[in-house]
Amino acid sequence: MVGKVVIGALVGVLISGGTNSAQQVEVPREKAGTVVDSAKRPTAQPVTEVRPQTVAIVETSHSSPPKLSIEQMRQAGALAAQKVREENHDIETDAGPLDSPALQPKKQISVDAVRPIDRPSRESESPAAQSTSFSGQMAFTKLADGFDLPVGKPDGRGYYKARGMRAHGHLGEDWDGVRGGDTDLGDPVYAIGDGVVVFARDCHQGWGNVIIVRHAYRDGLGVRNVDSLYGHLQKILVHRGQAVRRGQQIAAIGNAHGLYDAHLHLEVRKNIAIGMSRDKFAQDFSNYYDPSEFIASHRHLQTSGASYRIAMNTFTYDSRIHWDQLRNYSHARTGGGSSESAYALKKAVTSQSATAP
Repeated sequence: MVGKVVIGALVGVLISGGTNSAQQVEVPREKAGTVVDSAKRPTAQPVTEVRPQTVAIVETSHSSPPKLSIEQMRQAGALAAQKVREENHDIETDAGPLDSPALQPKKQISVDAVRPIDRPSRESESPAAQSTSFSGQMAFTKLADGFDLPVGKPDGRGYYKARGMRAHGHLGEDWDGVRGGDTDLGDPVYAIGDGVVVFARDCHQGWGNVIIVRHAYRDGLGVRNVDSLYGHLQKILVHRGQAVRRGQQIAAIGNAHGLYDAHLHLEVRKNIAIGMSRDKFAQDFSNYYDPSEFIASHRHLQTSGASYRIAMNTFTYDSRIHWDQLRNYSHARTGGGSSESAYALKKAVTSQSATAP
């Protein structure tokens, strides 16, 4: 009797569980059928052709859910949530220590890559007189922290300006010793500022030995380039491509192989394409600075001490000159000097005598 009661109870539980399961399954079927019908109704033309497809979709897409019990669905949901939590934890754990090192090198690389592109672009910001197509070799120099006179450093003590700058005429300045004649022959010539030697050779004719130094300096409009030329030298102590410092001796005062009385010819050029081909460019203040005025107005400049990239091969017309075939006026002394030079010498000697202790 007891066995029959137990069997009856079990049958009742199974019937009840089946009923509950059936009730749970019917609900999603109604919802699924409703969604599919509402979604497919606008495209159902004709109705007789769409119905079989609709029934097939409903049966295919929702055939498996009715077989799952409530407990199985709960377990599946719990497992899915646990998996999501574990994956999020792994991502947070891995990302923490790697983000900082990974981002830092990228910043460093991007900065280093931009600098060489930013530094050459600034040359294009130079005045229109400097516009030229650069190609070939590049060099690096410190930004100049100021400029001094090339003799009697830093203020030209013991020397005087025998001839000044004159547009369409004398395009630089002649610096001579106050003792006159060749008494300053062999005296030191100094770089007026930090820069790189872009030209250094014997040019023959009326030039003799010549050095051109290219400088980069900062002003209100950015970074500019300027060339300083030293002519009629007795000897050259530097070579092309060499970096020089402000006040460094680069040469000795000469007389263009005996053509003139000993003196230094100094030019300061805005246009860094001139080189030794002055006749190809306007000989005025659009291409040249008055050397004394430029130095006086740029004695002290701001600089970070960083290097700046400059072009080396900018003298496009000089490539056509055959230097060794040019006539050399050695020992063809012209007497040197001029009435301007003589007057300037007297003035300089009188001024220095008056200030002497």
